[in-house]
Amino acid sequence: METDTTPITGLVLHFRTPEKTLACLNSLQREGVCKAVVVDNSEDGGRSIAAMRDELGALRNAGLDVEVLNPGRNLGFAAGVNTGLAHLAAAQFCHVLLINSDARLAPGALDQMCLTLQTAPVVAPRIAQGNQSPTSPFAYYDRLLGLITNSPAVMPLRHASGCCLLIHANQARLPLFDQDFFFYGEDVMLGFTTEQNHLAERECPQAIAIHATSSSAQNGSIFYEYHINRSHWLLVRKLARNPLEQFMFVAARCITLPLRALVRSLRFRSLVAWRGLFEATTDVLRGRCRSFTPPSSTAS
Repeated sequence: METDTTPITGLVLHFRTPEKTLACLNSLQREGVCKAVVVDNSEDGGRSIAAMRDELGALRNAGLDVEVLNPGRNLGFAAGVNTGLAHLAAAQFCHVLLINSDARLAPGALDQMCLTLQTAPVVAPRIAQGNQSPTSPFAYYDRLLGLITNSPAVMPLRHASGCCLLIHANQARLPLFDQDFFFYGEDVMLGFTTEQNHLAERECPQAIAIHATSSSAQNGSIFYEYHINRSHWLLVRKLARNPLEQFMFVAARCITLPLRALVRSLRFRSLVAWRGLFEATTDVLRGRCRSFTPPSSTAS
C-alpha cells in the first residue's frame, strides 16, 4: 500500500480552558503533528489565550507551529470549525485532525487513525470519558423520538461523535458542519450528510481519545438548555425526508422535549430547562439564533 505523505494539521476550538487546551496541544505534539490551528471562541477579549502565551511559545520551540485565529466572538462549534477549515484550505492541502480542546490523544492513536484513513474519509477513535473504559465513538440519533442511544431504536441515524475526527484532505476543504447549529446536533447532521453522500465514517478501535465532558458548556445552564432544544427542533426539519416524516417528528418532539424539560427541572431543581425549551422553540419559529454565551468570569 502506498504511503500517504499528506501533512496532518490539528484544529482545536478553544473556550476559556487554557489548561485543557494546552494538554490537547501537547498530545498533538507528542503524536507528531507539526501544525495546529486554534480558533478562539472564548469571547473574553483574548485573555485566556494570553494566559497560555509562555506555554504556546514552548510548544512552538518543541516543533508545533501553533496559529491562533481570534474571531472576537463565540462562533459556535460548527461555524468555528468551518472558519478553521477555510483558513487551512487557503494555506495548504492537508488532512485535518479535529479535536475538542478538552480531549487529548492517547499515545499511538494518530498513527492508527492514519492507517484507517486510507479506507475511509472520516475516522473516529474510541472515546474514554475521564477514567472510564474506552467506548465506541458512534451512537444513534432516533429521528422520530430525538433520543441518543447506543443501539438502533425506532428510526436510528448512526453518527460519530465530533469530539475527535481525522478528516481526509479531500473532505476537509468542504463546509464540514451545518452552521445553523451552534452547539449540539452538528455531528448528527454530519452523519446524515455523509450517509446521503455515501461517504463512510469509520471507527478506529486501536486509537483512543481521552475526553473530559461538559467543559465548555455547563450542564443545566441556559446556554446548554437553549442550544440542546434548538438543535432538536432544527433536526426535525433537516432529517425529515418528506412532509409526513416532518409532521411525525414535530408531534413526537411536542411530547419528548417537554418531558425532557420536566425531568431536568426536577433533577436540577430549577426552571432553566423550561426557559431553554421556550426560548429555543420561539427562536426556531422566528428563524433566529441567540448565543447565550455566558460573560467571561475575568471580564472587568
